[in-house]
Amino acid sequence: MRKNILIIDDDRDLRDFLQQALSAAGFNVETTYRGAEGLRKLLTEDFHLALIDINMPEISGPNICRALRKHDKTRNLPVVMVTATLHSPKQIAEAKNEYGADDFLFKPFTGIDLQQLLERVFVQGDKNADESASEAQNISDYTLPVQLHKLYVKKATGLLHLQSGEAKKIIYLKDGYPIFTRSNVLSECLGRMLVKENVITQVDCDQSVERSKETGRLQGTVLIEMGLLTPQELHAALTRQVTEKLLSTFAWKSGTYQFVPGKDFKKNVTQIKLTPAALIMHGIERYWSAKRLEDYLYPFNEDYLKQATNPLYRFQDIELSKRGAAILKSCRGIKTLAQILEQHPLAKREVQKALTALLISEMIERQATPEQVAVEDIPGVDSTQIIDDKLRRKILDDYGRIMDADYFEALGLSRQSGPSEARRAYYRLAKEYHPDRFLGSGLSAEMSNKINQMFQYITQAYTVLSDPDTCADYLDELVNGPKKSIDIHQVIEAESAYQEGRALLKVRRYAAAAKLLQRAIELSPEEPEYMTHFAWALFKSAPEKPGIQNQALEVLLASRESNPSFDLTHLYLGHVYHVQGKERQSEKSFEMAVQANPDCTEALRELRLINLRREQAPPQSKGLFKKFINKDN
Repeated sequence: MRKNILIIDDDRDLRDFLQQALSAAGFNVETTYRGAEGLRKLLTEDFHLALIDINMPEISGPNICRALRKHDKTRNLPVVMVTATLHSPKQIAEAKNEYGADDFLFKPFTGIDLQQLLERVFVQGDKNADESASEAQNISDYTLPVQLHKLYVKKATGLLHLQSGEAKKIIYLKDGYPIFTRSNVLSECLGRMLVKENVITQVDCDQSVERSKETGRLQGTVLIEMGLLTPQELHAALTRQVTEKLLSTFAWKSGTYQFVPGKDFKKNVTQIKLTPAALIMHGIERYWSAKRLEDYLYPFNEDYLKQATNPLYRFQDIELSKRGAAILKSCRGIKTLAQILEQHPLAKREVQKALTALLISEMIERQATPEQVAVEDIPGVDSTQIIDDKLRRKILDDYGRIMDADYFEALGLSRQSGPSEARRAYYRLAKEYHPDRFLGSGLSAEMSNKINQMFQYITQAYTVLSDPDTCADYLDELVNGPKKSIDIHQVIEAESAYQEGRALLKVRRYAAAAKLLQRAIELSPEEPEYMTHFAWALFKSAPEKPGIQNQALEVLLASRESNPSFDLTHLYLGHVYHVQGKERQSEKSFEMAVQANPDCTEALRELRLINLRREQAPPQSKGLFKKFINKDN
């Protein structure tokens, strides 16, 4: 069943973007720019997700969320706040606790950010879903590397079950990193691998197997007792073994895969020491055929390639060869994939492997048109550092400084800094604290969590400060504090009065409508639509009275000042001016109504009548806006 999503945001461009993107993804989408109307919809209709702007002039997102959590119908409804103003993971956690938001979408965001949000909400975050297992799916040519990258992006923890024929494997993942692999493939046992590598003989292997069965000790321990391996050699061999069990799945073209989320599993295993990007690179290098490479890259031949702008992807440790590093450096947005391949005719296969791994890992991006100016090369990630006391103290010091700072201070910027300065500062810090740098460095769980929090926070800081509009909003909040929000009950009462007043207007009960609409204005005095409809109801209740005419005119002019793009304000002004005998102002107002809304048929009709009267009078100007009438005919 298609899921229903409601978007509540007063930014029309953002509403349109979200509606188009979510509709294209197969969701039923409704939008509204009014908080009260959105709340009413959520309380009375059936939705599976609400996307709500955190700061709106009428009613704030937090107040909408608080109201939803008070009702049984919407208590567990997933609510995502769209914001550019929250400052830190701590504030986000406090916001979730304070008013019950489930997640946040940080502006400006990309289609990938939106996709990941939907996956969190409808896959990982579904409170009613069975989290014990996902549905098994078929393996195709590109499944394994693509899935490894997706699980890395999601920071998933759990077990990836793989099966092809009789072969079964389980990949253990923690926070998106594969750490161990189990396999039932006999040729992948430790002894046979060492025989294949000429480390031991087949006779040694058979003897170690017999002693292992007799004593119940692991084969690796027996090989040490036999003097065939040192403890260090055994550890290196076990690391190669668990890694090879994973890499060999890159050759699979059929079978099934199933990811089972989990928080805990077997400990004290020999861990894989490669990042997901490096595993993808090695697996493709060793197991992908020429045909598979050609089939994967062919659809992108005419796309221009450039280094990823998102440091989470760009600074992955992928262990490129010297030629691969040169290929990455050449992706500057000015050459297509086909053009890059043409430059390396004698090393085409090596270049194809590097490009395939870089594309799957999203370390390079595709675009339909070239960059006007080549993007600057972004320095790569330094090799992993061993965590000693000096480095540990530096991490803790930086963590305390960054997490307690505002976005400018976190990036080491002044409040007058521009987007280019924010970008340079961000990439310097993102390079230093990308989580891949600390894989296999002996980092404790607590220290690893601090690294991830810092990386997330500086990414949020750059996202806000790199966009002039969100930066200005953020700076305004730093200086003046959060925008003031109106009491939710007052706003809902105002909206109810407005809707009832409009209904009375339609049945021409003008005096009763004016009372309700006046009440709406008292509760929400700066809402131009309330003002426009109140003025019209007031005028229609006694159109012959000059005092009423003047009062209606005053309110309409105030409404026009607040929202000059509302066509009904201009239309009603035209009618009031006409009754007062101010024909030039009347005609001008009707013309402005058509400018605001070319489909305002009542204003077009009035302009025709004015033109008809002018034609029947002695010859004179036919009006500056006759083009509207001619265009409509």
